[in-house]
Amino acid sequence: MEVLLEIKKAQNGDKQAFCRVIENVERKLYIIARSRLTNTEDIKDAMQDAIMYAYINIKKLKEVEKFNAWIVKILINSCNKIYNQKKINIFSYSEFDENKFKYESDLIDLENNMNFFNIIDFLDVQEKTLITMYYLDEYTTKEISEILDINESTLRSKLSSIRNKIKIHLGKENK
Repeated sequence: MEVLLEIKKAQNGDKQAFCRVIENVERKLYIIARSRLTNTEDIKDAMQDAIMYAYINIKKLKEVEKFNAWIVKILINSCNKIYNQKKINIFSYSEFDENKFKYESDLIDLENNMNFFNIIDFLDVQEKTLITMYYLDEYTTKEISEILDINESTLRSKLSSIRNKIKIHLGKENK
């Protein structure tokens, strides 16, 4: 409830409230950007672009409870823009520098997250986004379906298919 109040304050021009709202979602934004881009600088740029766009346009947000979905959509568009401009190889995780991991408090989870990204490396961009939002960001299928404008039952089917694809892939690697 406090976050909704902060969003309303931000809509009324309170810059500090906006900063507090962003701090609340920053880790999730990072993980989503990381699932779509490989270069640390590109990830930072995408996040910065998304945050700046959100800051400029927050007054246009009609339903404050949908802030998270709104900013994730903005971030995904920002990631897509950077990808299309640079024509980079999206999922070559070798560029990720563990020493530059932004969230010092999450260093314990870093190895698990890197293992996760290594496991999903073979998936296409949409599959990586879905599986990352579901498992790392812990969005519900309902939330993901709203954010990405996908039918929830279709999403559940895609997640099941992705899990099977990962099981098959891991089975091949272990042989």
